[in-house]
Amino acid sequence: MRKRIFILLGLAFLLMLPSGAWFVSSSLSDAGSDHALSDSAANSSKTQQTDSTVSSSTDTPSREDDKRPFEQGIQDAVASVVNETRSLFISSDLHITAVGDSLTKGTGDSSGSGGYVGILKDSLEKSVPDASIRVQNYGKKGNRSDQILERLNKPNISSSISESDIILLTVGANDIMKIVRSNVTDLTYEVFEKEKDPYEQRLTSIFEQIREENEDAAIYLLGLYNPFNMYFSDIPELDQIITDWNMIGRNVVNEQENAVFIPVRDIFQYAGPGYYSEDNFHPNQRGYASMADRVLDYIEPDLEEYQNGTNGENSND
Repeated sequence: MRKRIFILLGLAFLLMLPSGAWFVSSSLSDAGSDHALSDSAANSSKTQQTDSTVSSSTDTPSREDDKRPFEQGIQDAVASVVNETRSLFISSDLHITAVGDSLTKGTGDSSGSGGYVGILKDSLEKSVPDASIRVQNYGKKGNRSDQILERLNKPNISSSISESDIILLTVGANDIMKIVRSNVTDLTYEVFEKEKDPYEQRLTSIFEQIREENEDAAIYLLGLYNPFNMYFSDIPELDQIITDWNMIGRNVVNEQENAVFIPVRDIFQYAGPGYYSEDNFHPNQRGYASMADRVLDYIEPDLEEYQNGTNGENSND
């Protein structure tokens, strides 16, 4: 029975991928008020309404009308992060390098804001208008830990890291996805258990390589969240897998100097579909705004100290 549940879970993972996300999206579009139909579906719906009842179309709000409050809610959430007055002190130019997977790239943020990294930049510039803030984003969709490790050797990335004051990192989700793809017909908790040590070794190597380029920068590792919690909350093994991967991240960070683990799991745990993009996997702009706000919360206490060259201790509380 347990094995059968994992097989179903594996199929669900695959459906959540871009190639199958349309199936999940279409199944959920009628289930929650926060899901908007695609343009083509919305147009088709309007056409059917017009053909069946012409007189009622003028009295019934369109789906676009229903969509506006939701979109406005997203914009308000982002604005609250960007415009929040923060007591930040940046004594010199600030250089941030973001490296990682699709969460760093900002996949799912249809607004073009650049995900949490772009929103973070906007918020810092708003809070400290006189400072020179440089943010370079090297997120790449689909990257696993081994691929991120390899990309660190690229001259543009290594150069950016060497010049950075702060380094942001997202990694691990695609390592989990690889396990699922490779074992979709025989998926058990044990196959994840076997991959924990190799993943920890690769993550440690990522930190070591970053330190070879920059001994002093503060490194912030963002944790993982469970995008399937609202659909598969009755499968404790899935939640345990995310817990395990986050614990690995914390353990690696605890072994580093001037490194911080930033949890984001709780942001999405009870958030519902309103924080996810149309693929029901990546955050939308609202979700990324919450991530940016969390990152700012962790950067604030260390930023002034680090700019003054006094922050040399591990901070992982």
